[in-house]
Amino acid sequence: MIMKNIIAVLFLALITGACTSGNPASWVIESPQRDLVSEPVFVEVPAQKFDEDTICLSSKNGPQPAQVERINSQTARIWWLATQNAGESVRYSVDHSVNCAESAFAWQTIEPQLDRLFMNGIPVIQYEYPVFDYEDIEHTKKPFHQVFSPDGSRLITKGTGGLFPHHRGIFLGFYAYIDGSDERVDIWHARNGERSEHNRVIRKIEGPVAGGHVLAIDWIDLEGEKFVDEIREVRAFRQPDGQLLIDVRSELTALRDKVLLGGDRHHAGLQFRAAQEVADNREATRFIRPDAWSHMPAEVELGDENILDFPWNAMFFEIEDHTYTVAYLSHPSNPTGAEMSERTYGRFGEYFSQELTRDETLVMNYRFWVKKGDAPSRTEIQHRFDNYATPPAIQQ
Repeated sequence: MIMKNIIAVLFLALITGACTSGNPASWVIESPQRDLVSEPVFVEVPAQKFDEDTICLSSKNGPQPAQVERINSQTARIWWLATQNAGESVRYSVDHSVNCAESAFAWQTIEPQLDRLFMNGIPVIQYEYPVFDYEDIEHTKKPFHQVFSPDGSRLITKGTGGLFPHHRGIFLGFYAYIDGSDERVDIWHARNGERSEHNRVIRKIEGPVAGGHVLAIDWIDLEGEKFVDEIREVRAFRQPDGQLLIDVRSELTALRDKVLLGGDRHHAGLQFRAAQEVADNREATRFIRPDAWSHMPAEVELGDENILDFPWNAMFFEIEDHTYTVAYLSHPSNPTGAEMSERTYGRFGEYFSQELTRDETLVMNYRFWVKKGDAPSRTEIQHRFDNYATPPAIQQ
């Protein structure tokens, strides 16, 4: 736990150094500790410096697109994907003399309450946000994100129905206890009218580097009153063929004097549920764990041992004769004491409990790396996690 806190402090220090304002003309990623391959990076600049949504950056590796994301009236972020060797310094400079336009991520509304993110005509993620209906609680009780295979040919997550129908794609829930009451407000199963409910899209993210959105989601108690405000940000990055990279950030703000977010490792937290075909063929499921837990059999689920603070975990599974690996990376800034859950039917993720007072906010950050085909090695996943946990420093 101490090491996780130290890593979090180092991350904040690096991000602060990487995102300073000033002359926005060029930046240097200097001597990263590890190879970078399509690694998402950003710098913060004054919003008024750029009118465009897309700019070009030139480096010794050639021109590439960068994406300007306006956070507010004062601040913008410039995102790009860095590819360079460990120990190598590369300067990235804004270049108006070249045209590096590429296809961009873009949202489409497929049907009411179902939006789909595309890249160059290929679906990437899908947001389902039904309007709650007391006459049809089962199908309308939570918003969630589904994930497509990297080639866009099919969904690799489960929606409604199937084994444990409340498990849906990438989803979030807790058992909540409000103002000291013993009454459970079950946002995980959401059987009795308590629920998480889509409020609005705050901001869409569309461009050549990343696509996603920032959402306002209401957490509603058994009396129909809101008790938590959630801001959920989901962002998919352009990656090499056969891969996806998806960041999920959730901010939960208490609207009551005391909100205890509880549950257990199997019924709370931010978790991933693979398609129903995985449950129908669970014998093919394997888990790839960090070195400290590598002695555990890959085909056997973790039990209820007191195993805490996995930096990452990965699940390998099969759908229609195709194999996929989903790596679940937990950012070191997340609360410590997290318990990992695994189920060979296709669900995994971590849980921790947290008590919030009025206006206090819990922030959670996760990254999902999806790879089609042969499973990545433990070393490859650790490399992905390390770059996420301690991103490269960026200098002016």
